[in-house]
Amino acid sequence: MTRYIILLAPLALAACGTDGNSTITLNGEDGNVSIVTDADGRTTVNAPGISGSVTLPKISIDSADFQVSGVKLYPGSTVRDFNLDKGRVAMSFDSPASLDKVQAWFRDNMAARKFKVSPQGNGFAGTTDEGDPVTLELTPDGTDKTKGKLTIGA
Repeated sequence: MTRYIILLAPLALAACGTDGNSTITLNGEDGNVSIVTDADGRTTVNAPGISGSVTLPKISIDSADFQVSGVKLYPGSTVRDFNLDKGRVAMSFDSPASLDKVQAWFRDNMAARKFKVSPQGNGFAGTTDEGDPVTLELTPDGTDKTKGKLTIGA
C-alpha cells in the first residue's frame, strides 16, 4: 500500500505548492512517508526503503478541486500542506479574503453539511455530520487574506 501512496503523492503534493514549501506526511502501519515540494517544483520523497527527488510541473489545488467531508474551501483558496495520519486529516490553506468573510463562509457551509460546531478563537470546533471531531483555526494574514488549518478526525 505504501508504494502506491509514494507513487501518487508527489503529484498531489505538486498541486499543493503555491509560493513556498509544501508537505504531505502520511503515517501508517507500514511506516511514515514524507513528501516535500519547494517553490521550484523540486519534490523529495522519503519513505521506508525509498528516497529520491524529482522536479514536477507546478499546478495548484484550489477551492474548486478540494473538499473535506463535503465542505469546500473558501473560493480562491489554495492548499498549502496536507497531512494524513491514521484517519486524521489536517490541511493548511491560504484564503484570499478577510478573516470575517472566511469565518462566515465556513460557518454557513459547515451548518449546511450538518456539522455541529461552536466558535473557538477565530475558528470553530465540534463534530462533522458523522460525529468525527473537527477543528478550524483561522488567522488573519493582512487585511484581505486569511491562513487556515482544518483538522478532521481523532
